[in-house]
Amino acid sequence: MTNTMICHFCHISRSRVLTKCQVVGAKSRIFSRTNSTFLQTIDQSLQLSTTNPLYQGTASLLDSVHSATGLPWWMSIVATTFCVRSLLHVPLMVVAHRGQAKLVNLKPQLDEEFKELSHKLKQAKWVYKMSDKQFLTAAAASRAKLLRQFYMKHNVHPLKGVVVSLTQLPVWILISLTLREFAGRFTNTPREDFLTEGGLWFTNLTLADPTLVLPVSLGLVTLLNIKMGKAMNPAMTSLAQRDIRMEKKVAVTMYLLSIAMVPLAAIQPSCISLYWLTSAVFSSVQNLGFAVPSVRRFLGIPQHAAEPDIHRLFKARS
Repeated sequence: MTNTMICHFCHISRSRVLTKCQVVGAKSRIFSRTNSTFLQTIDQSLQLSTTNPLYQGTASLLDSVHSATGLPWWMSIVATTFCVRSLLHVPLMVVAHRGQAKLVNLKPQLDEEFKELSHKLKQAKWVYKMSDKQFLTAAAASRAKLLRQFYMKHNVHPLKGVVVSLTQLPVWILISLTLREFAGRFTNTPREDFLTEGGLWFTNLTLADPTLVLPVSLGLVTLLNIKMGKAMNPAMTSLAQRDIRMEKKVAVTMYLLSIAMVPLAAIQPSCISLYWLTSAVFSSVQNLGFAVPSVRRFLGIPQHAAEPDIHRLFKARS
């Protein structure tokens, strides 16, 4: 009787264990299929058609550099990145720096207009017997209006440089998607030369960097660029005190972006991680170049009191 009960209990326990394992296995398969479907959906939404003129132009550019130089693909990606950034982005940054110089040189005039406005606002408060709340509201609105009119009159704005910098984003995305196509992430048919023309430890450009050296380096260089920009470019918040909070939010966002780039690059083919890292390194070289006074004068950027200075970078790091 006892043995029968024990066997019956073991049979029930075994059945329960098998049932739980089956449930866990089913859930795992469902999650795997869902995750795979989710990633496929993302790939399909990002996929560039091979007949797309943008893809064809970008692919032709990459192929032309590769064929003309005879370099392996990993070096061709580096060379193409420097060429594109030099021809497209550097001229736009020259325009941005010229606008920044003009804005700084106009600061004394802006301060004078603010001083005159403050005098008028004090008179208006006394004439119209405004309460403190009414005065503060009217003063804030008047200062904002004056600032907008000043920017429009002289065709300057502190955020114009940010807008100009963002113009490189479409090119960055386009080259990234084209390289992703070359790596076979969309079609599962990578280019054969991408399988062998990697370099150093990432010999296969279609696979993610197994050592995580490229993703981590990307995060560090991105962080370096942010710190470099803050060290060499003194804050211009005195031109528009209302922009201080926004500048802090932008800085925090950039720091978070530098951290997020590491896991994002870790799941990409090494050809994309290499492209992103090369682009970030180019930004570092560009920032150093724009911090040299002789280079700025050669590019026609007017001298101003708040211009970047390469010496500030080394003082900030010492």
